[in-house]
Amino acid sequence: MERLITLLFAGTLLSGAVRSQTNDDARRAIRLGNEAYRKGDLGTAAEQYGRASTDRHGAFNLGNTLYRTDSTAAAQRAFETAAALAQGADEQARAYHNLGNSWMARQQYKEAINAYKEALKRAPRNEDTRYNLAYAQKKLAQQQQQQQDKNDEKQKDKEGNKDQQQDQADKDPKQDEPKENKEDPKEPQERKQRPGQIDPKDAERMLDAMQQQEKDTQQKAREKVRIKPRTPIEKDW
Repeated sequence: MERLITLLFAGTLLSGAVRSQTNDDARRAIRLGNEAYRKGDLGTAAEQYGRASTDRHGAFNLGNTLYRTDSTAAAQRAFETAAALAQGADEQARAYHNLGNSWMARQQYKEAINAYKEALKRAPRNEDTRYNLAYAQKKLAQQQQQQQDKNDEKQKDKEGNKDQQQDQADKDPKQDEPKENKEDPKEPQERKQRPGQIDPKDAERMLDAMQQQEKDTQQKAREKVRIKPRTPIEKDW
């Protein structure tokens, strides 16, 4: 992380009572913030720098303080403000360098790489930024490889489940099993004869014989009761 910047003055103050009062307030807040920061009172430092957050130095120092308190998301916003308000390539490079560090703390390596590249555009000879850029690129490659490994593992598990389901289907083809003890209504089934039960064909033959016997008996009875015609008497002429 770049070292804390102390507010420096060069040239003349802006003219006008209101503008001058605003600058005075910012200078005082930054001075009190610097004192608290050196003492390790980061809460007071952040409060004072926050009062000067519209000043490029106040915004930069606020970002450093928030970074040290692990408030990296808020630190990023402060460094982005500092980069926008910075005057000169060196100030912008330092703001982008620290912005990259904030992204690194959140493991957002693509964003960190972009920030370091912006810093190097403005300060190409900064070895710290070059080192951080190379480190961020390495971490991004590792992150992408880990994600690829996870995806491959998920794909293997998915394919393994499919193979297991296919093996189970091959071993237990329920749809091909013959149904037991179930008669197909479309196909006539041969009835099983229970013990003591007369075969239907035998029963039919017995019935026919009984009917024929009854007919014969009735025929004989009719012949017995039939009145025979009288024989005509022959006349002796």
